[in-house]
Amino acid sequence: MMQRQLFSAKPAKCSFQLHFLILLLFMLGHTLTMAQGMVKSKADTVSLSRFEFAQKETHNGSDCICSITNTSRANIATTVLTGAPDAIRLDSTAAFNGTHSLKPGQQVIAVGNFEGNKITVLNLSLMGVVILVMLFCPG
Repeated sequence: MMQRQLFSAKPAKCSFQLHFLILLLFMLGHTLTMAQGMVKSKADTVSLSRFEFAQKETHNGSDCICSITNTSRANIATTVLTGAPDAIRLDSTAAFNGTHSLKPGQQVIAVGNFEGNKITVLNLSLMGVVILVMLFCPG
């Protein structure tokens, strides 16, 4: 008696959709694995009107980012900043501590170790200009 072959020995063809699905699953798995080590955090942001001030205690040993933005489109903002070590500079030029005038729409940024000091930002603008202050200290 002769045996009949029930199955073909031909190699199976993989469809384009199967290759795409495998690639998509690999990318999704890789993205989820890489994202587990990331930390998402919010910076402290406050809007200061005329004669208002904000204070923030910084962390010692970590670099903080301080950003101050004049939101006005026509008026100059006057701010007073205190509490930073002498090494901290706004836009790597002017000392952080002191009185600063910001042109309409201008933003200044300071990055560095504030050494656990309490930073104070005061809005002394004459025309009711609102400034936006953002301070981020990880740690």
